[in-house]
Amino acid sequence: MKRNVLLGSCLAVVLGTAACQDQPTGPTNLAATRPAAPSMSSTALGRPDRGQLKLPAGAKAIGHRYCTELMPGAINPSDYECPASTAISDWWLNAALASYAAEPEIFELLYFDTFADALPTYDALIFRNESPSEYFGYNGEYTQVMLKTEKDARRFWDIRSDDIQLLGMHGTMLLDVERTAQVYAWYWEVSADSAAKAAAAIVDAMERSTTLNGGNHPLFSFNAFAFSTFGGPIPDKIVMGDGILAGYAALGFGDVAPQGVYMHEFAHHIQYENGYFEDEYATTGSAAEQTRYTELMADAMSAYFLTHKRGLALNEKRVAQFLEVFYQIGDCGFTSSGHHGTPNQRMAAAQFGFDLAKEALKQGQILTSEQVYQRFLAAYPSIIAPDAN
Repeated sequence: MKRNVLLGSCLAVVLGTAACQDQPTGPTNLAATRPAAPSMSSTALGRPDRGQLKLPAGAKAIGHRYCTELMPGAINPSDYECPASTAISDWWLNAALASYAAEPEIFELLYFDTFADALPTYDALIFRNESPSEYFGYNGEYTQVMLKTEKDARRFWDIRSDDIQLLGMHGTMLLDVERTAQVYAWYWEVSADSAAKAAAAIVDAMERSTTLNGGNHPLFSFNAFAFSTFGGPIPDKIVMGDGILAGYAALGFGDVAPQGVYMHEFAHHIQYENGYFEDEYATTGSAAEQTRYTELMADAMSAYFLTHKRGLALNEKRVAQFLEVFYQIGDCGFTSSGHHGTPNQRMAAAQFGFDLAKEALKQGQILTSEQVYQRFLAAYPSIIAPDAN
């Protein structure tokens, strides 16, 4: 098997249509959804197939969905103009291609041969638990804002949230042979010997690289996701990748992106806790329509908290500027089970949240999660109307 790549300008097209930014799922048998294991020998690593080079999809971290199913009904893409690329996907692509151009042999081993870019995700998801030394950002630059946002969200929302672990995802774990081998063995169910050989090759490549900064590179941590096993063996988690924080900071949103991304993921935990993944909209229609509904609800809840005077009280205009960029990822995956809604629909959901927060300026109250949900439910048809099929 072989992971293929399109070179040159074709890469931009592949990246521009990526979907499944951070799609959560219900209980999932993660082991059953792994790609086929790389073939190992005593002298070389195999080349497993992961398709064309594309923007990393957060959904893989949860249900390993590849977002390729045909799911009509959410919208007719011929009626909506999608961007060929977005600012954030271009940023990731440029970083990846710069490394590829400078060190093709190292890049091919890490990305095409060993899938090293996937390992930090599963390290955080499966093997790591929250610790006092947790940090966020390549150099811990977002640690304080993340911890404050977590504290404020727990205070604001009425769900049980003290059991949700907040973890950073770091590409630097690829310098640790034991951790890398552990994830590799679990991910593909290969022998300890094969996993150790792969880990040794990965660590050697990481140490030789002059462009990947010891793992502090978006190739390895451009992701954020919420996860719940609904009482299963893995704790509830929100994982924030260093790379996605770096990307939005590079675009000038370092002051609002950490809070915005975190709250979107926290909103999925509200849905988990209150059973909103089991309501009518979330269980009827195409998979694309079901996902769009839960994502737009998360957008609305996020905007409500971010701008509520007793939430984070961030400037609405500034939050909207960030969301306009944030909402471009995954929004044109019309046939995908990871479809998040069009940019118009997502901004309409955010405006719904802004308006709820404005009401609080007069009433000085915090709506319960159920009250926000019921109001969103009533408004949902009008939120999707601009670009509904």
